[in-house]
Amino acid sequence: MKTRVPGIAAALLIVSTAHAQLPPPAPLPKDGNCPSAYVAQGNECIPQAGAKFATAKSGECPEAYEQDGNYCVATPGAKLAIRRAAMSCPSGYESTGNYCLSNK
Repeated sequence: MKTRVPGIAAALLIVSTAHAQLPPPAPLPKDGNCPSAYVAQGNECIPQAGAKFATAKSGECPEAYEQDGNYCVATPGAKLAIRRAAMSCPSGYESTGNYCLSNK
């Protein structure tokens, strides 16, 4: 007897694809207290199990990010945010405050 799991597999694929646009959490330069699920090691905040993608705060956090000290931490549905370093954002990004948000 075959078990039908295409619906479950499709749902898992959609969930994993929704989060695929954010890179995995990476070490951040330490600026005050580290965000949740990051630990201080020297001058860095190192992500631990359960850490979410975070970026250094520059002005207000972009949409779908929550402020955690001097960092902006992604919530579900967040798009990749990079700090805007020039007057315009790279191709595939839109300007919002001091950040460039991915169009995907």
